[in-house]
Amino acid sequence: MFSVGQMVYHRSGRHSGKVLECDGDTVYLVQANGVELDFRCGELTAIPPRESSPAPAAASLSRVLTLDDVTPEHRRVLAVIPQRTIQSVALLFERQPNSGRFSALDVAQKLNFIAEVTGVPYRTMREFSDRPGILGLMMGRGLSVSLGSPT
Repeated sequence: MFSVGQMVYHRSGRHSGKVLECDGDTVYLVQANGVELDFRCGELTAIPPRESSPAPAAASLSRVLTLDDVTPEHRRVLAVIPQRTIQSVALLFERQPNSGRFSALDVAQKLNFIAEVTGVPYRTMREFSDRPGILGLMMGRGLSVSLGSPT
């Protein structure tokens, strides 16, 4: 069984939280966003699923895009990212040692780096691609954190 306050993970990898209470075979937990859930004890584990473990420094995405994943939708989303954001991200990329030119990256590499630096995952970029102003604001906030500026 689990103890109160212990971090637990659903075996599907879709939910996690701290144990609030255990009652028989039912475990009550609270997620980081404050939502309380309950699961059967057998559905939970104390070991984080692979996709929830810390990502390599090169990418902070739960799933890193590869060139094989790229669809016309990915290209469209990249095209609507505000130009000023792209310029700032490119500058950060090119300041890294031995990084080369941002323009030489493929679509997947660009989207991965943009997501890493801005803290905006691709699915959020896609969701707000019809509202580039809001997308730019979200990315700008993440960029200011990456640049060490006060928010």
